[in-house]
Amino acid sequence: MTKKPLVSVIIANYNYGKFIAEAIDSVFNQTYKNFELIVVDDGSTDNSREIIESYGDKLIAIFQDNEGQGAALNSGFAVAKGEIICFLDADDYYYREKLAKVVAAFDKNPHLVQISHCRTSVDVDGKIIGRDPSFLNQGDVTHLLLKWGRYAWAVTSALAYKRWVLEKVLPFPQRPRGGDTYLTATVPFYGNIGYIKEPLMFYRRHGNNMNAGTNNLQHLIEQREDTAKCINEAARKLGLKERFDIKRDADYRSFKVMQQQSVSLQEAIKIFWITCLESMAIGHSKKDTIERFVRRGMCSLFPNEAKIYLQLNLRRYLRFKLMTIQSKITVKNV
Repeated sequence: MTKKPLVSVIIANYNYGKFIAEAIDSVFNQTYKNFELIVVDDGSTDNSREIIESYGDKLIAIFQDNEGQGAALNSGFAVAKGEIICFLDADDYYYREKLAKVVAAFDKNPHLVQISHCRTSVDVDGKIIGRDPSFLNQGDVTHLLLKWGRYAWAVTSALAYKRWVLEKVLPFPQRPRGGDTYLTATVPFYGNIGYIKEPLMFYRRHGNNMNAGTNNLQHLIEQREDTAKCINEAARKLGLKERFDIKRDADYRSFKVMQQQSVSLQEAIKIFWITCLESMAIGHSKKDTIERFVRRGMCSLFPNEAKIYLQLNLRRYLRFKLMTIQSKITVKNV
């Protein structure tokens, strides 16, 4: 690296006292040392405040009433001084080389406005349960956003930004509720994005984050609607004529079918066709493409089963069904 810029790491926490110390410690254990850590507690009612305060002046602590993730991140960014901004959800944690590799990537590619990376999924106890995704888009992705409403992007804890671009798009609005949804849909309109093809954070899958949105149908529909609004507002703000048509969003269409509990053959075919075209345009792997076909097919054709599938995802769903079948066979034999 030719320079060592200050990196601001912002953690937004709400009632994650069980995990927050591991998130904080993962930042302090970084091999890259020129950073500041800002922890915003968004009105937690558990022991989070006590844990955060135990670190003293090693970090910048902000305590506020509960207003949501966006408001917490806004508070953190308001006091951040770094040239590079990284986010970390309070239930996730970093690899030790995370900041060093992000800084090196920005140093090598100074024109990039967003850098993301892969992740390792762990359970509530930190046991590794998967490494995903293996592919993320890079370069100019505005055509993908305007055509398909998406590209291969990363979660909050795997996102890093140049300060100047966040000054262009922040503060976070009240909707969408997910900070990563807003950032990944708007920042790419200001420049090229890049990614590091290796996992640099641990993404914790547990009861709260698995149930809060993945099988909440209305939340999933609102998320796709909010994403479309973010894309089109960014395009309007920059004077672009093209707009994203949410009818080209296969997830949105499958969720709406699931909500209505009925589907025509024509609509099911249309959803599968959009999925095929979208996957080819984005460059999804065969594995990711199959997962999308299965998920959207379940939502469209088997809405009751889809509620279970959306919570578990493909591998765990198949394991669940296999265990159910084995259990029925055992009971029958008895």
